Amino acid sequence: MKIKYKIPFKELEEGKHQFEFRVDDTFFAGFEDSEISGGDLLVDVELVKHSKGLEVTFSIKGVVVSQCDRCLDDLDCNIDYNKTIFFEFASVTEEVTDSLETLSYNEDSLELDAYIYEFINISIPIKKTHTTDKDGNSLCNPEMLERLNNITIENTNTNDPRWDKLKDLIN
Repeated sequence: MKIKYKIPFKELEEGKHQFEFRVDDTFFAGFEDSEISGGDLLVDVELVKHSKGLEVTFSIKGVVVSQCDRCLDDLDCNIDYNKTIFFEFASVTEEVTDSLETLSYNEDSLELDAYIYEFINISIPIKKTHTTDKDGNSLCNPEMLERLNNITIENTNTNDPRWDKLKDLIN
């Protein structure tokens, strides 16, 4: 069952409001094909309600578990992300830019699941590998590193006859 992270803003008075959400393994289980297998994060949301819209600031801190690109073992990735999105009330709900969206007058709550998931995902480094110890040795799974070191690439014929005609054009 997917936990809902939402703020019923219609019933709020104009002004600043604070919300706090805990994100854990059950949150990530609700997203298919997620590269994140678990985590423990705190999401602080500051919502400022105006007569014409909302200003929502997300502050996400914690750790997620992903997979090391080198050894495939679990890898803890620290997350520290801040983002503000502006929502203007309009006739339809749509994304205008990555920081501005329109929100239908008929909406009475703001669902945060997708925003939180997206912000966490873009906070993960592109290259995810274990760090090294004080001596410069990788903290990756040593068995997997040994297997990777034993892989050899067979060097067959270095001359590819398909390129010979093109080489003649250069000369």
